[in-house]
Amino acid sequence: MTRLTEDQIAAYHRDGYVVLPGFFAPDEIEPLASACLADPELEGALWALADSQGNPQEVVTWTELGGDYVSLLPRLARLVEGAAEVIGKPVYHWHSKLSMKKPASAGRWDWHQDYGYWYDEGCLAPDMTTCMIAVDRTDRANGCVDLIRGSHLLGRIDHKAVGKASGVDPERLERILASHERVACEMAPGDAVFFHANTLHASGANTSDRPRTLLHCSYNAIANTPYLAGQEHHSYRPLEVLPDTALRERAYDTIFSHQTFRLPDPEKGVTSYGYKVLKFATRGRDGTGAP
Repeated sequence: MTRLTEDQIAAYHRDGYVVLPGFFAPDEIEPLASACLADPELEGALWALADSQGNPQEVVTWTELGGDYVSLLPRLARLVEGAAEVIGKPVYHWHSKLSMKKPASAGRWDWHQDYGYWYDEGCLAPDMTTCMIAVDRTDRANGCVDLIRGSHLLGRIDHKAVGKASGVDPERLERILASHERVACEMAPGDAVFFHANTLHASGANTSDRPRTLLHCSYNAIANTPYLAGQEHHSYRPLEVLPDTALRERAYDTIFSHQTFRLPDPEKGVTSYGYKVLKFATRGRDGTGAP
């Protein structure tokens, strides 16, 4: 199975990301792609937050890892070991997310750094990374992610209200875009990108007749577990690393039916990252389907 080479690790530290074509074989990703296509609401767990223009951006997030496909995949050796190699320290699962754009949907992700939010959740250092995996073919037409090469070297940038959402300081962003290369992550299903927690990234609307689904698996250094109260779901927990063959061996019972997804609080209407919630999930907060 795929392992990061010294050159790929060097590219990650130089550019803030490394592209990994074929990190997953098509047949490993196909069960998730088919399940999302058959049930784009993920059994009612899908919710949406506002982008800067007020358009909905749909997501599903989780931190717990049980026995289904979306719990198994973040524990695969190629992911956990890859995250540890680029961070340079032992890691644990921070959280995972499906970022979904339905055909002809206007929602965008505005420019941001992940550590811009994770810092506020009590992580002292940006010893964090995300592996972004293409579930569908992603390109400019259906809203692929753009990265700013080398932006991780700028350090953490203040995030503030941007239109109706939250994002990186627009004044600084203007200068960064003028001096740094913007790279489109166009990927086939199974391709992946590891990117640094301080790498600026964004994505556009889906103007195509195809869905665009990305799986983000994020990891934190064990020594960097958040110190703030209220972050128990993000605190260090031992991670059982699974062999890379687990997907092909079907070592899971369902795709996502048994997952306890994390859902926004309907009484607040705003996420901890400062995003307004436009659509609440119909699935219960305990993941059971209870109202």
